[in-house]
Amino acid sequence: MNNLDWTLITFLIVISGSIAFIGNYVGRRVGKRRVSILGLRPYYTSMIITILTGIIITTVTLTILVSTSSSMREALENKAQLQETIKLLSQKLSTTQSELSIRASELNAAIEYQKKLEEKINEQNEKVRNLEKRLKEMKDEIKTKEVALKNREIALEESRSSLKELDRQRKELTDIIAKLNKDKEELRREKERLTEESKQLKDKLIKLEKEISVLEDQRRILNNKLELYSSELSELKKEISDYKVRALELRKEIKNKEEQLNLLRYQKIIFYGGEIILAETINGPKSEQEARDSLKYLLDRANEIIKAKYTQLGVYLVADSKENVLSTYDPNELEFAIKSLKEEQRLIRIKVKNNTLIREPVHLVIESLKSKLVFNKDETITFKFVSSKLPRNKIVEELDLMLDEVKKEGIRRGMILDHLINPVTNVSYETLLNLSVRIKVKYSKVDSALVLVKAERDIYTGGPLRVRFELR
Repeated sequence: MNNLDWTLITFLIVISGSIAFIGNYVGRRVGKRRVSILGLRPYYTSMIITILTGIIITTVTLTILVSTSSSMREALENKAQLQETIKLLSQKLSTTQSELSIRASELNAAIEYQKKLEEKINEQNEKVRNLEKRLKEMKDEIKTKEVALKNREIALEESRSSLKELDRQRKELTDIIAKLNKDKEELRREKERLTEESKQLKDKLIKLEKEISVLEDQRRILNNKLELYSSELSELKKEISDYKVRALELRKEIKNKEEQLNLLRYQKIIFYGGEIILAETINGPKSEQEARDSLKYLLDRANEIIKAKYTQLGVYLVADSKENVLSTYDPNELEFAIKSLKEEQRLIRIKVKNNTLIREPVHLVIESLKSKLVFNKDETITFKFVSSKLPRNKIVEELDLMLDEVKKEGIRRGMILDHLINPVTNVSYETLLNLSVRIKVKYSKVDSALVLVKAERDIYTGGPLRVRFELR
């Protein structure tokens, strides 16, 4: 920064600004007077003057730099020589760097080799220590084996005297095996194998006294097997007794199932579990007596529906008969429903708790659910463009899909629908056929019809979904 010619720089800045100001001024004057050079438009004439001004600024700047700065002049004159010098220095630098990398790699290889030699030396030292330790252990083991050999010689002498006792024990084992064979066929086969092994062992004991220890081991194995077989036999007896008890229980259960099956063959299910008998939205809040009266009215209607179902099946109930109890319900559920009606509007649903046969009391479930307005009257629930070029059956399918969309939208907004019946109660297949005819005839020229599905009335949480179609 200290070697810069600040006077020259300041002078260049002032000269450049002056020339730019003059060029701008001349350009504006030419633009205002709409002067034309060589027959060009004034716009292009102003552009040429501005370009010439920039050329003059660069020319004046280079002239001043060359005339006033010797270093700038030398740089322009000796440009090729400076580039060659820089190239040579770069080559030397790259050569020096490659030599340094080679020396570094050789140094690293030498260090790595030295580490490997040190590791090998350490491994050899460790092997020498292990061999010395192993030699010491072998010496101790030889001494131990010598002592054990002397002890076995003494034990061999004692075994000769106990040979008769072993024979007597062998006979006892044979008798025990014979008794166990009566309880289990598998033990009989094992006894024969053991008897054969005992004879072979006796012959070997006469010829080779050194095999007495083997016979002792086999005797111990036989004792363990006898104990194992005895425990297995007791477990088998216990399992047999358990199986007998289980068989009696299964016979009783089969008999009960057969009785139930015979009963079901001659009876018919009148209501299925989960079936909704009655669903009604009751406005609230109400007083306790009003809520109780409303629920009593719904229960009476449910009993009337049950009676009507019996009448449809050709079963006529005798009035005021103790055997003809139509329905039962949980009083706690009734009290909960009364309490909920005292607070707000509710959806009351009376459902069947489980499958009910003819002449059995229907166990009712009283549900009190929150009720709200889901669709306003005349509200558009869904719409779709249906092509009039489609066949009638395809148009009916499209309309049926729109009804499915209505059902999904109702569920999305919080409607509680009965899974056993169709929630859309007022649209029949004939209605869909009539709509398909109208679309084919009336909208044949415009290729498609806009089909709207609207709510026929205010629809609450409990439904039903009463809708109507409109064509546009």
